[in-house]
Order: sequence, then C-alpha cells, then structure tokens
Amino acid sequence: MTLFAFYVVVITLGILSMGFQLLASRLLNPHFGSSIIVWAWLISTFLAAFSLGSIVGGWISNLAPEPRRRGQLAGVVLAVAALALVALFGRDLLGRIEVAFDDVSTALLVSCVGIFFLPVTALSTFGPQCVQFLASRGTPPGKASGVVYGVSTLGNIVGVMLTAFALIPHFRVSTLLYLWLGVAVVSLAALLRLLRVSSAT
Repeated sequence: MTLFAFYVVVITLGILSMGFQLLASRLLNPHFGSSIIVWAWLISTFLAAFSLGSIVGGWISNLAPEPRRRGQLAGVVLAVAALALVALFGRDLLGRIEVAFDDVSTALLVSCVGIFFLPVTALSTFGPQCVQFLASRGTPPGKASGVVYGVSTLGNIVGVMLTAFALIPHFRVSTLLYLWLGVAVVSLAALLRLLRVSSAT
C-alpha cells in the first residue's frame, strides 16, 4: 500500500510539472503571444528549473535526518507558496512586466524566471528524494532511479495530454491554477509523510 501511494504521488508530481508548463503558456499568450520565441524561453526556463531542482534535491537527500526533514519541508513550503503566487497574482505580474520592458526577450526572461522558475524548481527537488526513498527500501540505486524517472515521465505525458485536451478547453486558466495548487498541497503533504516514515525506519 505504501508503494502504491508513492507511485501515485510520483505520477501526480509529473502531471503537475508538465501540465503547469501548458498553463504557463496560456498565461503568457495574452501578453506575448505563442511564437517560437515564447516557447523557447518557456521550455528553457522549465529545463533550467528541472536541472537546479534535481541538483538541490540530490543534496537534500544526502543530509543527516534532521536537516533533510527541514529541507523537505522547505521544498514543500516553497512549492506551495510559489504556486499560490502564480494563481493569485500571475496575470497582474505579467501585465506589469509587459509594460515595464520594451524588449520582448527581456520581458519573457523576467516573466519566466520571476513567475515560473521557483515553483518548478521546488517541485523538482523531490525527484532525487523519491529515488532515495526506493533505495532505502532495498531497491538498487540504478533501478530506483530508472523507475522513478520512468514513472514521473509517464506522469509528464499524462499531464500534457490531460491539460491540453481535457482541461484547458473546458476550464478557465485561473481555475486550473487553483486546481494545481490544491493538488500540489495534497500530493506534497502525502509525499512528505512517506519520506519521513521512510527516514524513520
């Protein structure tokens, strides 16, 4: 049952990450359009966030139990707070950035990094920690890494298809951002509990 819950959370986080990229594109569209330049900045920002999040998550995984728990809690708080910021103030912030910068690339850089980078980075810190969770239960590290990132990638695919074909056509982006926030709170709370139980055994 614990492993089932774990895989559900891993898939859910994968859905949140890539689905959020599509929601971000919808937020950017009224201000900057949906040209190749917009997508280049958006994809690059998400890849940079995935990279930094994985590095930080790997570092947290190797801390002593108490600092590791504090790092995990900080990751949850940052992810939830950053997603809440996007849901509550994302459109207003993009409007202000659009007016403040004449150069489109500069405005896109500030928008993507300032609004979307932090929540994706915080979510990405839990990938290596999920690998550590499986490894602590006896799964060889290489296999644990392959399973976690394979399952997470399946979640990415589901997130893209679900968001693009089922959610965005039928719901307002603002509504979906609050949905993302709620799902993130529940899934991260569940993961935090799983990781703490694992570190205690």
